[in-house]
Amino acid sequence: MIRSGSDAAVALKVSKTGSYEISVDDVTWFESHDTYFTINGVTYSLMAGTLNLVEGPTLSKQWSSRLGPMQQISLTWQASDKMKTRIITAFQLFEENPAIVFTQNFSLAGLSNSSVGNANHLCTSFPSFTVSSGVRKHLGYLSFDQLFMRVQTVASWDLPVKHISNDLYSAPLTIFNETKYTMVLSSFKEFMVSSMFYDGKSDAVQQGIMGMITEIPKGFIQQSVMQFGAGIKETVLQWGKMLRKQYNTKRYTDNDLTLKYIGYWTDAGAFYYYNTETNITYEKTLIDVKDEAEKNYIPYKYYQIDSWWYYRGLISSGVKNWTAMPSVFPHNSSYVYKNLGYPIAAHNKYWDPATDYAKKNGGAFDFIVEFIRAIPQDEEFWNFLLSSAKKEWGLILYEQDWLNHQFEDMSCTLENVTVARKWLMDMGKGAMRNGLPIQYCMPMARHLLQTVEIPHVTQARASDDYHPGNDQWKIGLTSIIHHALDIRPFKDNFRTNPANDHSPKYQPEPYPGLQTVIAIYSTGPVGPSDRIGFENVTRINRTINSDGLLLQPSRPMMAADDYILGTAFAGKGLGVSERVWSTYSNVSGFIFGAIMAIDVAKPIQVTPENVELEMTGTSYTYMDEAPVFSTKLFDKDHPLTVGPNPEEHYQLWHTAPIFKFNNESWAILGETSKLVPVSPNRFNTITVASEGIHLELHTGAREVIKMMVQTGDTTWELECAGLEAGGRLVIKIKNINVFACVT
Repeated sequence: MIRSGSDAAVALKVSKTGSYEISVDDVTWFESHDTYFTINGVTYSLMAGTLNLVEGPTLSKQWSSRLGPMQQISLTWQASDKMKTRIITAFQLFEENPAIVFTQNFSLAGLSNSSVGNANHLCTSFPSFTVSSGVRKHLGYLSFDQLFMRVQTVASWDLPVKHISNDLYSAPLTIFNETKYTMVLSSFKEFMVSSMFYDGKSDAVQQGIMGMITEIPKGFIQQSVMQFGAGIKETVLQWGKMLRKQYNTKRYTDNDLTLKYIGYWTDAGAFYYYNTETNITYEKTLIDVKDEAEKNYIPYKYYQIDSWWYYRGLISSGVKNWTAMPSVFPHNSSYVYKNLGYPIAAHNKYWDPATDYAKKNGGAFDFIVEFIRAIPQDEEFWNFLLSSAKKEWGLILYEQDWLNHQFEDMSCTLENVTVARKWLMDMGKGAMRNGLPIQYCMPMARHLLQTVEIPHVTQARASDDYHPGNDQWKIGLTSIIHHALDIRPFKDNFRTNPANDHSPKYQPEPYPGLQTVIAIYSTGPVGPSDRIGFENVTRINRTINSDGLLLQPSRPMMAADDYILGTAFAGKGLGVSERVWSTYSNVSGFIFGAIMAIDVAKPIQVTPENVELEMTGTSYTYMDEAPVFSTKLFDKDHPLTVGPNPEEHYQLWHTAPIFKFNNESWAILGETSKLVPVSPNRFNTITVASEGIHLELHTGAREVIKMMVQTGDTTWELECAGLEAGGRLVIKIKNINVFACVT
């Protein structure tokens, strides 16, 4: 038995036959099921007796340049085929991190005719395990499935029927106990051809290579990982940190304008989605939107154009040519860019078999062309596409939509181990060469995992398409995965006004306040999409400074562990079993929390520990847009009561830490007119010294800062005007209503 992690809580025991057990604190959680490989159309497996262990288990100490010291157990298997094919599997356990990496190593031989005829199944499997009968009733799970990982299941493992993905949409699987000790399972290498399959008959979880791969070349290596740790969300974040450390992922986020500033969107759900103002073109409509925004001092810093703008093919309605149709932009894209005065975020779809760019159709670039799709296999193509768009019409964000259809609707991506990865890697290299960020839309989990090798993917849609009134704003669980991978979750565009705008496609938005809160707290793009004259300027201004800078928290709003725990173990009195999300802003070590309660049916009490605010000491808390403004104490001895509230009437609570100054209790409550009252995008530093409290802020042009402060039992407001051009503002506070504004 060997152990993993500095606390040695996780242990692996491998038998002489190749079976294995994984335990936590000396209690067995997982027992091995089957190991198998498909060779020349036949599956050879340990359980069937057609795959035999011929060498090992062999223990060795090794060193990973990224992950540090580790112990490895290697096993060499031999199939009973004519060639006596040998495959190596290995376990790697790390001394500094409680994690196990599982390797399928084909350095001794490749596999021919490896397909099992079903892409949703696996052609190889290692690891494969069942949950030990002794812990089943004490374990819960969180599973993701489908497009955008939009289907989430939280339940007890002891249920006879489990909703765990067993197809191409398989996603990270999280298993946890009643004290929140957690395991996260995912692929770790070759993400685009790796899958998880849940076999309901045997109640077994299997990881391996997807089922229609026809050949696994000699030298190919596939890996999976189990990350363990304390806390559900914290372990998922550690899992993501391990992946990013392994691939040295450093996102291009700081250079993504669409993550910093507000923009206008025309995506599905928007008023101008396949719809213009009466009897005018999209060109004129967008320029009119810009004029309306300027009239109302809405500082949009970019404009998004969706799939209505480019040429599509007749075969599959895929992209034929990624340039503007004259019926849309009569004067061309450059004219629109010039007249908007701001850059453009542009949508793209899957490629049509008739695409003009493919050599087969007279173009200049290598594409694989099939019956209903084509896919580029040429790095230079992406440099051509993105460089011309950036230079000629101000491309600022490349949005790759329909990712699932580009992948699962082609034979080459499902049968070949390199095609899908090369497509995405080449796209990423093109973005890197041109200094552009990428947004993924309609991603499968495998696309998100692959981004650890593609740092210019900075954001991804975290839920289904927005339609006014639908519930695609429920991104509290998917945001955990996005944040772990350091991808900003995008909830999609939204309307800010409940009024009837006479859209030919959609009903009015009944909950614009909820939509706006979710958008700014996602930390992703914030994209209003109202009809001209229907934008709610006050609501929009609650998300930004006067220059359009997004006033966001330090990390996304995510579901609280206690919500996950209470849902999984319903009836056991654990957690809260109500939709409670949380996040915080960290400014100079001061934690300013935000707690959101949505669709809470009955009053519940939460403490800072319940919602993982990482705060120490006591805070004041207050409810956003309360009929009467008031504060109350909040700590482990002073729980906060939230709810009840119907789905359309959310509650948003803010917390502000209490500190001592001049022998009095103080708290900076922040800009209560903003949805994030203390945002690190506004507050650079907070310093408490003997001579006073110093707040260093960043202001927009001609901006007046109004801020609430609590001193003892007194709540008071200060006001400071920034510079005409905006910039640095320091507020020096000495006592109640005694302060100086220094520009």
